[in-house]
Amino acid sequence: MTFHDEVSTLFPSPRNKKNMAIQRAGTYRQNTQATGYMLAAVAGYSVVPLIVALSNGAESPFLFNTGLTFGVGVGQAIFLGIVFRNVLFHPSVLRLVRRNIFRYSMLLTVIHRFDYGLFALATRFIDVSVASVIFETWPIVSLFVTAYLFRHEGRYQKITLGMVLLLALAFIGFFFVASSETGVLLNFIGVGSLETGVGVILVILAVVIASFVAFTFRWGEDFNNVLCQEAKEVIDKENSSVVLISCVILASCIGALISSVFNLVIGVGIGESISTNSVVAAVIGGALAYGTANITYRVAIAFTSNLGISAMLYATPLVALFWLFIFSQVNVARLDYLIIGATAIIVINLLINFEAEIRFGFKALVLALWAFGTFVYLRDDLLNLLPFETWLWPGDTYPEALGLSATIFILLLSFRVARMSERTQDEDNRILELFQSLDLLVRRNVIDRAVRDHLIKLDDARTPADLQRAYNKAKLCFAEAVAVGPDARNLARLGAAETQLNIIVHSRQQGIELGELFALIIFGGSTILIGILSRPPLTGWIGFLVEILAALFSAVIVFLIINVWDLHRERADLILKKREESNDYGLIFSNPRSRRFERSMSVIIGLAIIFAYAALLWQKWLP
Repeated sequence: MTFHDEVSTLFPSPRNKKNMAIQRAGTYRQNTQATGYMLAAVAGYSVVPLIVALSNGAESPFLFNTGLTFGVGVGQAIFLGIVFRNVLFHPSVLRLVRRNIFRYSMLLTVIHRFDYGLFALATRFIDVSVASVIFETWPIVSLFVTAYLFRHEGRYQKITLGMVLLLALAFIGFFFVASSETGVLLNFIGVGSLETGVGVILVILAVVIASFVAFTFRWGEDFNNVLCQEAKEVIDKENSSVVLISCVILASCIGALISSVFNLVIGVGIGESISTNSVVAAVIGGALAYGTANITYRVAIAFTSNLGISAMLYATPLVALFWLFIFSQVNVARLDYLIIGATAIIVINLLINFEAEIRFGFKALVLALWAFGTFVYLRDDLLNLLPFETWLWPGDTYPEALGLSATIFILLLSFRVARMSERTQDEDNRILELFQSLDLLVRRNVIDRAVRDHLIKLDDARTPADLQRAYNKAKLCFAEAVAVGPDARNLARLGAAETQLNIIVHSRQQGIELGELFALIIFGGSTILIGILSRPPLTGWIGFLVEILAALFSAVIVFLIINVWDLHRERADLILKKREESNDYGLIFSNPRSRRFERSMSVIIGLAIIFAYAALLWQKWLP
């Protein structure tokens, strides 16, 4: 790229600005369409548990699943025949389908379609609402399957320690949901009877099998690669993403039709019988609800890479519970346990799929809201299990003690944040000034252009090792530039830039003072303990407000402490960011609509938790 090209990229002409505006509008339109498709998928998936309940699928689970899977297969075949007939029904393509149908991924796709058979069987033993919420944990299991299947391709989300921790917390929510069946917390197997345990085990098996949906993508991608090699003349006329979508839907269609045969054989073999109305409901539900949801979900994923839109799918259990409430299909011993567990599972699913979108501080806030809301709501039940209940403070001087501890915490926090914010702002200004100086030297061929990449990585460094690696590579570029023997003016500029680099890296090496953080944790923890372990002699409205404020106050303190620990990550954006589609190394401005969407979803998640616990505490204090 010439100097003129770089300048025209940094300072776009009116025509380029117009093209960029058109591109942003197109991205927004695609995200809007993807949102619509994803909402259709949520609606379709959420209605299936209701179909199971209303059609008595539990009485003949495998024959019911026969109708459901057959409907899915037929509905998707009709869709493929209308939309993708030019590709998939070409004679040469059909021959390739027959040749590739006996892959291991297709076998597991067939097994995947037994998920609702086991789900329906589980509803013989546990309430359909409990089974629905537990079943909707399959996406977090599917993440691990997908990450393994596509581990060499780098296109799918990586499994991180944070995701593993979130998965562990999701199973805490699972225990609450399972306990709602019997009404006894953490003792749901064997309390009423062994049937509850059997039902939970069956629905867990259904979760594992449902996660095999990843193999439909595996077969679809493999078959797409075969088409590109052996039927290139057929697919060249179609958009590549359209062909890939059609291959994935074809895998789902074939797997459903084959699985319906096996479900029929098993159902007839064990002597199941089912009414005509139930079969018709299953087939229609499979074609119109489940099958349509499968299609719209895959189309939505193809329309956008925005993880926030993908995460909308995990509202399914909430909508499913809504349908079951409307048609009076919820019959559990502890509805509050069901709400607490469902909230945890839904929120943690969202946080996992927002891994690249939501900052760590906000995740901590969301999890703290759930944890403290649960503890405050169930405080009496939980503390009654302890043998030292008489040690609990009755809260006679509750406002004074809480106010003193909170004041000291706020003072410590204010001093610490002020210093860290000032240092971060200074680092940002210095690194931007350094980058601009080096960018000018690169354009004059004084220093290797790779120094810009090293500086970007230095700005993005999260660990001392990353910082040192980027620094050493940048220093090597300086050494090579000096060795060439530049003129006096450029040599002076190189010296000034290297000095600035050393100052920035030295500042970045200064981590958080553990002494101050320890003091913050001590006073923050004391404030939380006073807030949630005291028992002021209050009732009615005052008791409701005090417990709401205790949960919110405690969650915000946790957020503030973690935010101080991770203040650098909480920057609105990296100062420097390389744009992959061009050689533009200037400042990058994110799409305001995408950022608005992500922030809106963050607020919605937080408010959903707050309203859920407000409703529970309202019922507790003002029944």
